[in-house]
Amino acid sequence: MGYSSRKKTSSWSLPDWGFLAAFLFWSAAGLTFTLLRITPTVIAGWGLPDGLNQFVHFCLNNGDPILILLAAANTHLLACRQWTPQEARSWAVLIMLLSYGVEMVGVLTGLPFGNYIYTHNFGPVLFHVPLAIPLAWFVVVTNVLLVIRSVVPHLPRLAEALIGGILCMLYDYTLEPFATRVKSYWVWEGGNVAMINYPAWLMISGVLIWFFAPSLMTRNRLDPRPWLILGIMILIFFAGRWAAGEFAGAGN
Repeated sequence: MGYSSRKKTSSWSLPDWGFLAAFLFWSAAGLTFTLLRITPTVIAGWGLPDGLNQFVHFCLNNGDPILILLAAANTHLLACRQWTPQEARSWAVLIMLLSYGVEMVGVLTGLPFGNYIYTHNFGPVLFHVPLAIPLAWFVVVTNVLLVIRSVVPHLPRLAEALIGGILCMLYDYTLEPFATRVKSYWVWEGGNVAMINYPAWLMISGVLIWFFAPSLMTRNRLDPRPWLILGIMILIFFAGRWAAGEFAGAGN
């Protein structure tokens, strides 16, 4: 697929601003609660009215799936402006369906990631896989792809896929300690991440970009949202690990 001469997009729409504001607010609230170690047990001692207390508990118990949903909404709006709404929809549906299928095979057979099972800590589960998981794949692969194209817009597709696969693998490497040891989103057989997990991430995300990514053109290379979304997610991973006492002296 080649580059297009389509004009740059106009200023952001109200949904663009609204969903970005919601994502930033939710992320800031999550980081604050995490760094201050505010848990449902702490909230119970605040003496809040019942309605407010239930709302805060809901936010704490469902904060991560809601964050992924907001990240996915922002990613889709971003993709609609970088490509076309039709291309963005096709890409989103394809990535989510394929990643859900791969995850289902992974849970049932141990291939290609290794032996693991999901818990119910990452929101509603459909046939062994949380619904937030394909959304997370969509968020990571799409934003990695757009980061690459914002920096090096004229890469051959194979090089783009290879770099994208490496970056997605590195993202998963930063995610694993947070997701498994802090949040228990999934549990690995034997308690340790299967080493095949990382090359599997590289291969699968690279293949998704190589064969299915929309045209190599993006309409606004200066859009900050891919960097914001990925950067904030990684920041949350490290904040959660710090609050859990995983770093030297953090629990003292």
